[in-house]
Amino acid sequence: MSEDKDRSGGAEDFQVSLEHEWERRNWTQWLGCSEQELQHAVESIGADPDNVRRFLRQAR
Repeated sequence: MSEDKDRSGGAEDFQVSLEHEWERRNWTQWLGCSEQELQHAVESIGADPDNVRRFLRQAR
């Protein structure tokens, strides 16, 4: 049996989180957007950071 099946983690666990203020602050700084823009992006397309970045870039 492969050990990979038993492990959680990896790229799929790296998601934009809006749960805590410090997470929202970090994501807005990293993506160069406002908190409202970030929330709109996550609500529209989900929490994948690459998709959020593309969404924000297209919105400008």
